[in-house]
Amino acid sequence: MKHSRLNKWNATAAYALLQIVCWGFYAVTLCFSSNVLYGFGFTDSQISMLLGICTAISFVLQLVLAEVVTKHPKIKVWGILVTLGIVMLVSNFMVWLPKVPAFAAVGFFGIACMLLQTLPSWTNAVGMDAIKRGSPTNYSIARGIGSLGYSILAYLTGMLVREHGYQMVPLVGAICSLALVSAAIWFHFAGERNLPEAVEIQPKEEEKSGFLKQYPMFAVFLAGSIVLQFSHNLVSNFMYQIMLVKNGGAGEQGIASAICAFVELPVMFFFPLLMRKMRCDKWVRFASVFTAAKCIGILLSATPYGVYAAQATQMLGYGLYTISSVNYAEMVVGRGESVRAQTYLGATSTVGNLMAMSAGGVICQHFGAQTMVMVSLVAALIGGGTILFTAEKTRNY
Repeated sequence: MKHSRLNKWNATAAYALLQIVCWGFYAVTLCFSSNVLYGFGFTDSQISMLLGICTAISFVLQLVLAEVVTKHPKIKVWGILVTLGIVMLVSNFMVWLPKVPAFAAVGFFGIACMLLQTLPSWTNAVGMDAIKRGSPTNYSIARGIGSLGYSILAYLTGMLVREHGYQMVPLVGAICSLALVSAAIWFHFAGERNLPEAVEIQPKEEEKSGFLKQYPMFAVFLAGSIVLQFSHNLVSNFMYQIMLVKNGGAGEQGIASAICAFVELPVMFFFPLLMRKMRCDKWVRFASVFTAAKCIGILLSATPYGVYAAQATQMLGYGLYTISSVNYAEMVVGRGESVRAQTYLGATSTVGNLMAMSAGGVICQHFGAQTMVMVSLVAALIGGGTILFTAEKTRNY
C-alpha cells in the first residue's frame, strides 16, 4: 500500500509540474506578448497579425501531429513534449540575447508563441491517456496546481516587466522551457511507463470516414467551444490594453491574470467531488454560460480593482469549463480515442485564440478596448448557448 501511494504522488507531482509549465507559458509568453511586441515597435494591429499567423500554424501543427501519433504508436507524446521544450528553450534564449537583430528576435518569439499553444492538447492527452490505461495520476490535483502555477508566474512576470522591462518575458520563458523538458521526462518514468497499451475499439466500416463523423454531437460541442475560447482569449491576451483604459499598467495586468488563475483552484481540486454531486455534462453547461459574467464585470468596471473583481468570476466560468470539458471529452468518445479527443478539444482553444489574436488588436486600435470586451461578451453568450443546448448526457461519476 505504501509503495502504491508513493507511486501515486510521484506520478501526480510529475504531472502537476507539466501542468504548471503548460499554463505557465500562457501566463508568461502569451499574456505578455503585447508588452514584448510593443518593445519592438509593433502596433496593436501588427500584434494581431503576427500572433494570428502563429496561432494558425499552431492549429495545423496540432492536427497533423495528432494523426501522426495515432497512426504511428512508436511516436510518443512525452517525446513530442521534450522536443517542443528544447525548441522553445532555444527560441526564448534568442529573443533574450541583446545583440540578435530585431527581425530575428521577433521570428523566434513567434515560434515560441506558436508552439506554446500546442501544449494544452499534448499535456491533457498524455495525462488522460495514461490515466485511462491505469496510471495512478490524480488529474484534478495536478490541474489545480497548474492554475496555481499560472497565477504565481503571471504575478511575478508582471512585477519583473514593470521593474526591468519586457526582456524578462523571454528569460522566464527559457526557465519554463527547461522545466517542460524535465517534467515530460519525469512523468514518462513516474506516470506512464510500463502501462498496457490502449486497445482501440474498431468502428464499423461506414464510420471509418473521420473522427468527427463518428461523434457528430461532439463536433457541435467543439464548435461552441471555439466561440467560447474566442471570447476568453480576447480578454486574457489583450489585458494590457484593457488595463491601460482602466488606469492600470503591467503590474496591474499581472495581478489581474494571477487572480483569474488563483480563483480556479477550488473547482480544480474538488472537481471529483462536484462530479459526485452532478453529472459532468451539467457542469460543463453551467460553466459555459457563466463565462459571460467576467465580460459583464469588466465592462462595468472603471478601475483595475473592478477588473480584479470581474476576474474572480472565472472560478465558476472558464475555470470550471476547462476541467469539466476535459473530462467531458473523455466520456463521449470511445476507448483508444483519448489523444484524438483531447487534441481536437485543445485545437478549439487554438482556433479561438487565432480568432482573438487576429481581431483583438485591430478592434483595440480602431474601436477601443471596451468595444473588444463587448465583442467578447457576445461571443461568450453564443458559445455558451451552443454548449448549453447541445452537450450530451454523460454517465454518472
